[in-house]
Order: sequence, then structure tokens, then C-alpha cells
Amino acid sequence: MPVSARAPEQPDGLRIEIAGLSVTGPVRSRNEDHLGWIAPGDRAWVPARQGDERIPPTELGGPLVAVVVADGLGGHADGDLASRFAIATLLDRLAAPEALRRVPDALRDAYLEVNARLLVGEAGQGPGGGPRPPGDGRPSAPERSRLPADGPRRPGAQTTMTALAVTSDTAWVAHVGDCRVYRLRDQILELVTTDHSQVTELLRMHLIRPDQAAAHPGRHLLTRSLGGDVALRVDVRSGELRVGDAYLLCSDGAWSNVSADEIIAALEGDLDEGTVQLVERSIARGGDDNASVIALRVLRTGEPASPDSTGGRRGLLRRVLGA
Repeated sequence: MPVSARAPEQPDGLRIEIAGLSVTGPVRSRNEDHLGWIAPGDRAWVPARQGDERIPPTELGGPLVAVVVADGLGGHADGDLASRFAIATLLDRLAAPEALRRVPDALRDAYLEVNARLLVGEAGQGPGGGPRPPGDGRPSAPERSRLPADGPRRPGAQTTMTALAVTSDTAWVAHVGDCRVYRLRDQILELVTTDHSQVTELLRMHLIRPDQAAAHPGRHLLTRSLGGDVALRVDVRSGELRVGDAYLLCSDGAWSNVSADEIIAALEGDLDEGTVQLVERSIARGGDDNASVIALRVLRTGEPASPDSTGGRRGLLRRVLGA
């Protein structure tokens, strides 16, 4: 069990606890899910095993903390590259000094940028168009060997992405696809996001019943994805942040095989153990996809801080697990 990382004490600041795990699973040959987070300070991450990613139990503080899950589409290197590129671009946007003053705009802008660049095959390049430095979403040497000779351009690569950004008193969710965000407050579990899937649309139009949804062939067919359509609609919503709130971000490979009671138990107990149990149960119950979860608990809210007090871009850490 890794030792929890702790940010420097801030008497009146936001305090958040996070933990996460992403596994390839027994069926897929490659993990196309990726996890990411951003917060002040330098916190290391620990991979569980090759192809898997882990966020060890970590306490974070500062004016802004964000976590994100992306699930790549298209198979093998395409989906892997797209999901890592999406997370790297999002966290790059949130690392900008002005992001704290315009969190919803920063989130939406990042999604639209990722969508546009995936459509033209620019996954693997930095937000400015040039090469991204190693460790920030750039393909590894083995991946580069499978890319076209003229560079990492793969039109058609797509990904879903769901992000949660919290400030002193507000939680912001940005969402495209079928990863999910759950919130546990006062022992009540709420699904914050709406799946952008065919089966969700059929339910909305009352063409199928809820009991038919779990086994419907359209349950994994997406109606929205990053890189899938020029006209992308991004769900961005906000809510009050309270001490004791707990959130779970998860890919469809995780949430499709666990119950609401199991999610509640994971969020009420030790977050590290809870994420491991959710992923293991999902895989054990016949999950045929990658499975990924990030759990977050609010330990303390705080007063809004000046963006300048964070040291700007240099005072923020960007982490893309598996990059």
C-alpha cells in the first residue's frame, strides 16, 4: 500500500482526497482508458502494473483541483492516443493562470480544441501545434513506430472524456460520451451526467423500458464523442461544493457492472480500497472492456484565492497517467 501524499497545510484552503485505478482487463490487449489530475504541488503517481494506471491515495489543496477520465475509441493505438491527447489538452487549459477566473469556459474550450484537432488527426501534438514534450500525451517510442511516417496524424481517432473541477465552493462537470460522474451527499447517490448513447436516447423517447436498457445492443453506441463530429455539444454544469461530498468518475467498463450500493460503499469508506474493489468486481463479473475509476472526497472547502497566489502556470502540476 503506497503512503498517502499530502499537500502543504493551508489553514483556510480547499482540501481534497483522491484515489484512482484504471485496468486493461482480461479481454482487451491495450488500455485505451486514461486518468489525469491537476493540483498545486508535485505529487507522484504509481503504476499498478504494465498497461494499468493508479492514482495512489493523495490529499490535495489549492484554489483548483481537477480529475478526468477518458475512454478512447477506434481500437488499439488510435483510442489510446486520442484519450491521452484529450486529457493532456484539458489539463493544459486548466493550468493556465486565467483558468481559475473562467473554469466553465476553460473546460468547454479544451473540449472543443480536442474535438477539432482529432478531426484533422493532430492527436499527439501540443496545444500550440508543435510537438508535445515527453510525458504530456505524446506517443511512446513503440507507438510512434506504428504511426505514419509524416507524423502522429490519425484522423478518425475518437474518445470520450469526463472531467470534474472543484474550486473553493463550486464543483464543475464537463462531459462528452458515456463515462459517468456520481455524487454522494448525505448518503444519497446521484448520477450527475447523462450518457450520450443510443440507448439513453431511446429511453428519453420512451421507445424502450428501463429494464430493457442493460441488455440493449445500443447501450455502447455513442451519440457524441470527441473527434466524431464538427458540431460538438459539451455538457458543462455546476453545483455547490460541500464538505463531505464524494464523487466517482468512471468509464463504462466500470459502471456497467457494479451496483449503486457498491458505489456508495466505496465512497463512504477508504477511497483507495473502494476504487480497487469497484474495478475488481467489474472485471470479475464479465467485464469485457477497460475499467477505470477516480474517487474524490471533499475534506474542506475554502475562500476563493487569487490566481496569482498559485504561482501561475509553474505552480500547478499536470499529470496524465500512462503518458
